[in-house]
Amino acid sequence: MALRTGRLAIVGILLLAIAAAGALLVRRALGGGSVRSAVEARLTTLLGQPFRIRGLSLAIFPRPAITGTDVTVGQSGVTAPSLAVDHITIIPSVRSLLRGPVVLEDVRLEGFVVAVLRDRTGAWHVPAAVPAPTPEGQDGLIVRHVGVVNGRLRVFEEQSGGGVVERSSIDRLEAGIVSTGAGLRLSPITGRIGTSAISGEASTDDSTVHLEFSADTIGDADLPAFAGLIGAARPEGFTLNAPAAASLALTIDRRSSKLSGTGKVSALDLTLAGLRLQQFTSPFTLAGSHLSLDATEFALYGGTHRGSIVVDFAAAPRWSLDSRVSHVDTGRFLAALAGSDVRVDGTASGSARLAGRLDGGLWETLTGTARLEIADGVIREFPLLAAINRAVRLTEGDARNTRFQRLSATLALGHGRAATDDLVLEAGQVRVEAAGTIGFDRSLALHGKAVLAPERAAEAIRSVRELSGLRNSRGEIEMPLTISGTLDAPSFGLDLKSIIGKGIEDELKRRLRGLFGR
Repeated sequence: MALRTGRLAIVGILLLAIAAAGALLVRRALGGGSVRSAVEARLTTLLGQPFRIRGLSLAIFPRPAITGTDVTVGQSGVTAPSLAVDHITIIPSVRSLLRGPVVLEDVRLEGFVVAVLRDRTGAWHVPAAVPAPTPEGQDGLIVRHVGVVNGRLRVFEEQSGGGVVERSSIDRLEAGIVSTGAGLRLSPITGRIGTSAISGEASTDDSTVHLEFSADTIGDADLPAFAGLIGAARPEGFTLNAPAAASLALTIDRRSSKLSGTGKVSALDLTLAGLRLQQFTSPFTLAGSHLSLDATEFALYGGTHRGSIVVDFAAAPRWSLDSRVSHVDTGRFLAALAGSDVRVDGTASGSARLAGRLDGGLWETLTGTARLEIADGVIREFPLLAAINRAVRLTEGDARNTRFQRLSATLALGHGRAATDDLVLEAGQVRVEAAGTIGFDRSLALHGKAVLAPERAAEAIRSVRELSGLRNSRGEIEMPLTISGTLDAPSFGLDLKSIIGKGIEDELKRRLRGLFGR
């Protein structure tokens, strides 16, 4: 036991001696502040801004390393645009300390922060980080690797009343920094936006700052951080029901201070303005505050959508779309959109060019045109056919619902209503043609005519003989029609007495003209 204890003591003494010798070697090789000055000069050149280290400490285990503290980069006291470093860790090659030149295996910028600023005009300002590298070893120092550890990219926005506020950030950044001669490249980059992991690379030179990254598991809670990267707010009424994925390439032009970008986004399941969209995919482009989703495809309520969506995040944020949908379950779609039972079923297809405000209610700001066709549907609790049948003394048909083979209309939307001049409803042997408005509050103000097909007209004439004078050249009967009230309590106007009376009066005038004409 005594022998073993003695051996352990000898090993401990040897380790202490080695550590002391290593510390003495490192201190002598790096003494006199020469390495600090060389590192400061090298990082000043690399980052394009004055780099100062005011405190140094030495560690021997687990390997020799120098920690630089009280670090400043560029002008102090500036929130954004700016660079900052919490501390720096320098790991030298011990062998190079014996025979020179001194080789630094790794220089780690720990807590490295890049702050960018979007001003009130929408212009982007980035820190000046344009290197002018010196040849390796001319300052007696060779740096093998410079890296970022636990870094951040912070996005600030200038407020209208003065001051700045942080809108977003990319956190836990890790990257290697390489001088390209014309600029810097940070590659590969890893980090997090909210809880979503990202990977990519970045570069900067005297004309641009460029950042590329991809994220595969973007959660709903991460949306404000992603939107804030381009100076936008989270879209109102937008929810990710399952993680989404995106790839993004952003560029800030130093001369114009403009932001541009391209990318692609995909989401398995999301909700927008109450609508459930699935299998959403779209490439997009970004120019300043103008975001264009150029070829947007998704599934909704049994159907599909193809088209484009444009969002402008300017002072009065707006959206617009140019869309085509097919085979959509009308009842489910309208119920989700309006948040209530719309009582219309069928399979819809159509196209639309619509626009609205992002900072206002959907129905209050919606404008544009749409072409809609619904096949094989029903308007529940809307006894239009029953009203027509009663007017011509026919009893066939559903007393409360209006079933149809086709309903089509071109709609002009705005001012809280949809206006049309070509609404057509085809229901068996009855065709309704109407014009007027359908309010977003479910109000109805339509006028037009109900047309009975020849077979149906003949049946009606057998019930009401006076209708025979209302037939047109095709054997149809046309009857003026008004629809008022609401979708919940519609009212139908068919004044056949006045129509028949007018028809008899016209016929008498015609015969009298013929009589006196002889």
